[in-house]
Amino acid sequence: MIRRYSLAVLAAAFLVLAVAHSSMAAQEDKFPNKTITWLINAAPGGGFDLHSRAVARVMRKKLGVNIIIRNVPGAGGIISWNLLSAAKPDGYTIGIVNLPGAIVSQLFKETQYKLREFTWVGRISAAPYIYAAGKQHGLRTLEDFQKAKEVLITESGYGTTGWVNSALTAATMGFKPKFIMGYAGAPASNMAIVRGEGHARALGLDSPGQMAFIKDGSMVPNWVYLEKRDLRYPDVPTVGELGFPQLSVLAANRVVAAPPKTPKDRMAVLIKAFRESIEDPETQAAFKSMRAKTAPVYGDDWLPVMETMFKLIQDNADVFKKALK
Repeated sequence: MIRRYSLAVLAAAFLVLAVAHSSMAAQEDKFPNKTITWLINAAPGGGFDLHSRAVARVMRKKLGVNIIIRNVPGAGGIISWNLLSAAKPDGYTIGIVNLPGAIVSQLFKETQYKLREFTWVGRISAAPYIYAAGKQHGLRTLEDFQKAKEVLITESGYGTTGWVNSALTAATMGFKPKFIMGYAGAPASNMAIVRGEGHARALGLDSPGQMAFIKDGSMVPNWVYLEKRDLRYPDVPTVGELGFPQLSVLAANRVVAAPPKTPKDRMAVLIKAFRESIEDPETQAAFKSMRAKTAPVYGDDWLPVMETMFKLIQDNADVFKKALK
C-alpha cells in the first residue's frame, strides 16, 4: 500500500514537472518574450529620435514587452547600422536607418552593413527639408550662396541625410560647400551655426527641435524642398521655383530594419505591431503635436523605394566622391 502511494506521488510529481517544462518551452517559443532594443543613429532631440520614440511607445503595448531606446550617434550613422547588421537575428534588436544617407555611406565608404541584406520592418516618415542660414551671415537668396567664397555647412558626419542633401544641393545650385563635421546631432549642428562656426544647413521641416531655430529668428529660411510652398513659410520659395525641381525628392526617410536573416515569422510579428502602432490614435496624436506626418511603407514594400534612391545616388556618384575628399 505504501509502495503504491509512493509510486502515485512520484508519477504526479513527474506530471507536474512535465507540464511545467512544457509551459516553459512554450513561453520560450513565444515571440517576443523579453526586452527589444531599438537602435537610433542620432542623438536625442532630432527627428529620427523623436519619431522612433513616438512609435516605440505604442509598440511596447502592442507587443507586450519593453522596448529600450539606445541612441548611437557617430560616423554619420555607420556605427549604429554596423551594430544592427552584426546583431543576433532573433528579432530582439531593431534600428532606424537614414535613407538615402545610409546608401551614400555604403557605396562610398567602408561599412560592415549592406542595406539590401537587412530585413525591413517599415518606414515611419519621409521628412522634407528646409534650407536655413544663420541670421548673422547675410545668406538670404540663392545668389548670396552662389557669390559666397565658400559656405560652411555643419553636420554630424558624412552619410547623414542632411549631408547628402547639402552635397547634392551645392553641386546642383552652383555654390561651394565646406563641411564642418563631428557634431553630436542636428540640434548641435544648428547651435554651431548660431555660434558662428558654420553658415547654413538643411533642417528637418517636421522637427520641432530644429524648427525652433527658425522660429526664434536665430536662423533664416532660404528655400524648401517641396513642390509647393509650405503654408507656415509662404514667403520661402521652393527649389522648383529656383529652377531645380529635381531636388524636391530629397527627404529624410526614417525606416526601421532588423538584422539580416531575421526569421520571417518573427518579422511578421514585428511588422504587424509596427503597422498597428503607426495607425494608432496615440501615435498619430504624437506626430500631430510635432507638426509632423507619418508616411508608412510596410515590410518588403519598402524595397522599390530604396532601389529608386540607390539609382539617384549612383547617378550622382561624382558629386559624392568629390565631397568625400
